[in-house]
Amino acid sequence: MQLVEYFKENLVHLDFAAKDKEEALEKMVKAVEAVGTIEDINGLRTALIEREKLGTTGVGGGIAIPHARSAVVKDITVGFFRSKDGIPFQAIDNQPVNMIFLLVAPIASGGAYLKLLAKVSRLLRSDDFRNSLMEATTTKDVLEIIKQSD
Repeated sequence: MQLVEYFKENLVHLDFAAKDKEEALEKMVKAVEAVGTIEDINGLRTALIEREKLGTTGVGGGIAIPHARSAVVKDITVGFFRSKDGIPFQAIDNQPVNMIFLLVAPIASGGAYLKLLAKVSRLLRSDDFRNSLMEATTTKDVLEIIKQSD
């Protein structure tokens, strides 16, 4: 199972900006809606907000991994959103987030969803991987970095 297989090119945003976590989540939900992998934007918004209520997905070190399973999601979908300036995301270290990996999946995809979430977490532990993503200049570069690192 390759992480890059679940990426949608239109969900790689290298100049992502938002004033806070709520705006970031809203923009990401709209981006997912635009690629057509959800049936109801409100359902996905609710699923992500409910997940954040359990505890922030801002894991520290400038990274957030918002994720949710929902009946409104048709296919496992992964996106990458990068903010050079950082977004206040209520991360566990109270630092702004520069890299956001979004993972949404259908309810029935439990095993694959958990494997992909673990894979994203593992990849993000690498300084080289994170630095490469911050330096990438194109969507193609991002997808190639992910493919080569996976």
